[in-house]
Amino acid sequence: MSLRAQLLAFGLLTLVLPWAGYRFVQEMEAALRSGLEQAMLASARTVAAALDEQAALIERRVGGRSRGDTLYAAPLPAEPALDGFRSDWTTPDDAALVVAGRHRLWVGAHDRHAYVFFAARDDEIVYEGSPEESLFGDRLIVTVESDAGVVETFVLGTRAPGPFRARRTSAPRFAPTEDYEDRIQSFWQETPDGFALEIRIPLSVAGQALGVGFIDVDSVDGTARVSSVDATWDTEHGAPGPLVRRQPDLDEILQAFGEPDGRFRIVDADGWVLADTGPVDEIEPFSEATDGLAGALFRVLLRRDDPAYEGLERPLGRLADPGLRAALDGRPATAWYRGGPEQSATVVAAAPIVVRRNGETEPAFAEGGLLARPDGAGSQPIRDASFGEEIIGAVLLEQRSDPILTLTNRALLRLMSFTLLATVVVALGLLGYATLLSVRVRRLARAAENALGPKGEIDVALPGRNARDELGDLSRSFADLLERLREHTQYLKTLAGKLSHELRTPLAVVSTSLDNLEQEVESPAARPYLERLRDGAGRLDAILAAMSEATRMEQAIRDTDPQPFDLAAVVEACAGAYADIYPERRFALRMGTKNAEVVGSGELVAQLIDKLIDNAVGFSPPGSTIEIALEDRGAELELSVSNRGPKLPEEMRERLFDSLVSVRRGTPDDGRPHLGLGLHIVALITEFHGGSVTADNLPDGGGAVFRVRFPRR
Repeated sequence: MSLRAQLLAFGLLTLVLPWAGYRFVQEMEAALRSGLEQAMLASARTVAAALDEQAALIERRVGGRSRGDTLYAAPLPAEPALDGFRSDWTTPDDAALVVAGRHRLWVGAHDRHAYVFFAARDDEIVYEGSPEESLFGDRLIVTVESDAGVVETFVLGTRAPGPFRARRTSAPRFAPTEDYEDRIQSFWQETPDGFALEIRIPLSVAGQALGVGFIDVDSVDGTARVSSVDATWDTEHGAPGPLVRRQPDLDEILQAFGEPDGRFRIVDADGWVLADTGPVDEIEPFSEATDGLAGALFRVLLRRDDPAYEGLERPLGRLADPGLRAALDGRPATAWYRGGPEQSATVVAAAPIVVRRNGETEPAFAEGGLLARPDGAGSQPIRDASFGEEIIGAVLLEQRSDPILTLTNRALLRLMSFTLLATVVVALGLLGYATLLSVRVRRLARAAENALGPKGEIDVALPGRNARDELGDLSRSFADLLERLREHTQYLKTLAGKLSHELRTPLAVVSTSLDNLEQEVESPAARPYLERLRDGAGRLDAILAAMSEATRMEQAIRDTDPQPFDLAAVVEACAGAYADIYPERRFALRMGTKNAEVVGSGELVAQLIDKLIDNAVGFSPPGSTIEIALEDRGAELELSVSNRGPKLPEEMRERLFDSLVSVRRGTPDDGRPHLGLGLHIVALITEFHGGSVTADNLPDGGGAVFRVRFPRR
């Protein structure tokens, strides 16, 4: 890691301070939220405890039979006109109950009446009296159940669009009769995809259960026949579903507990809203002018992904949040929502309403330790069966709040702002100082890199030598080192000429004198000494030639243009000749691939293989096998040469490919000088081809293997 990166990393340690502040603010925010939630839960529990005597207004005792869909009568602020249009309804379109996947049903309540709006999809509208004066046509059926349990069914059909009265009827045909019910008024209006029927029913008639169905009649061969019956309940075996509406008495009770900035709601055991004190007022949204830039920043950091407030009820009038519905199982709960403007939040606390019965729970509703829900839609736990303790609903308390409670405390906001400002100043100071040090070190590093010129000249002038700090000392030390290196380099430059003169001249004198001595001395006893002199001179000349081989190879590599060639062909051509060159060794060739095209020089690769084979022959006993292999390694090709013989010394494995490094001991058997340049040349050729070379011992420890990897073309 560079010094600049290290200094920057050290500077980043200053982020511990804002991180600690951020964690503190998070904990403070969590504590403030928890405190607000507990306070609201206490208020909700107080209201719930006061409602235990109002069980008759909250419970719905319509169990016992299979019930249809629950219909919720949403409160209407004004009485809608019976004209077949929904323009004067405040209930949203998406609050409709979809019947049989195609019809839509809305239910509302105002004053002492319930209102039903049914939008039917019907390709063919058949009115009463047609065709052929049939009494049967398209009609709606409305089934009600009074508080006393009396069930009545009415049919709503007409001979033409407009207003008309309901008539009593009965299952299973639901045929129109002449028994009119003047209290139920309706209006038929044709629509582009069918018709709409708007109905007004007194709440005293609707009672506690309501079902709406549509009998679709089509004309078949001139005869009116029923094609389908789509209803909110099982018209043959079931009973209409509960009719749930707001209870005025509960509304009056809640008004006594109302808070200026809060909203109370009461829901029954199935989550339907029975009472509501009305929406809460919006809070004043924050602005940068009041909170400042720091407040805006903290709002971004502390922003929570709360769900939308609109999802609290789904469908309209029914509590949908699973967390809050836990109150219907006896567990108080709280939840936060995004409400109104994006900057505000709504906090909701839910507390269960528990009623303690006198004596055992009524047998009609007890089912194995559970209390059957009044609408037959399931069962709920009995908290204490011995005393008949029952959960009949829940109280919801809602309140608007700033989504970041921490920022409502101005003193805390100022403290957080000052902490943030101090952190930024310290971080910028450390970053600036780190940058200055990095620039000085980088200048010194560039000067050191450029101190050696292309022709070997050395520049000892380094920046920062006059500074009175550690970097100045380092610059002066580098300058002194470069000065001594320049003197030594100058000596080495002249050493080459001196050494050449000093070696070549005595070698020429020895060779000339040896030639003359061989002509003058004819004594057989002197012949061995003359041959030794000749052999020594030859070895000395071979040493000088070997010393210059690596230099010539480097020059040859620089002068070679890379060309694509087939590595497999080069390996096969080289391997075929080694048996004749080294008859005392056996050679095995293993070709693991034929698709072996690389970019480089085939001649240089041949020299590389020669050096590896020469090395393997030098370290293997006569009669042993030398294996040459070419394997496919995905994006690379691996050429390996392995031989039996001594293991590689562990201390030399990393230096085998350096110049003038050899692991041979004693005098070589072939009499040739081995200066450790062969594997160095292998490394030079491998580097030219963009590959890599490694040396390892065989797994059994009985020899060595050299591996060269070439990238594919």
